[in-house]
Amino acid sequence: MKKYISIFALTLGLCLGFASCNTETDEPAGGTAVEKMAGHWVVVADIIENGEVDEDPYGIGQWDMYTYNTANDDADQMWLSDGNNFWGYTIKVPIDLNAKTFSCQKVYIYDSDAGEEFCTITDGKIIENGGKNVNGMPTDAIEYKIEFTDDPGTIYYIHGVRYAGF
Repeated sequence: MKKYISIFALTLGLCLGFASCNTETDEPAGGTAVEKMAGHWVVVADIIENGEVDEDPYGIGQWDMYTYNTANDDADQMWLSDGNNFWGYTIKVPIDLNAKTFSCQKVYIYDSDAGEEFCTITDGKIIENGGKNVNGMPTDAIEYKIEFTDDPGTIYYIHGVRYAGF
């Protein structure tokens, strides 16, 4: 009988112990200041020369890139990174959160293998439901033009859609 009482007491104690560790609150999880523009994107790079578009001139095809908040969670800038899939750039770009646009003039490239390198971005924007994912469903699109100081005069047109997980 003592054995059953001991097991019951131990079980009751463990149940109360686990129940008292519940830290769940009614607080909703917060987002970041740039969450409307942040994301994982599947893009391609074309070259614009003399107003003509040369589609995927290097034969890279689609690649992953990322936009995300800064460490200070600033609402007026975000990180833009090609994930070392294209040129090897990670840059901090000023944004207009309401218009979902971004551009910059001669900003430092943090991941450059070429040493001290800069780039300029123009016409950067995120278009809500501006593209279609692999299943044909509407999803956000991203596009911008970028020029690198080690390749002056060549304007790359980066464009694609938000990664759907497929």
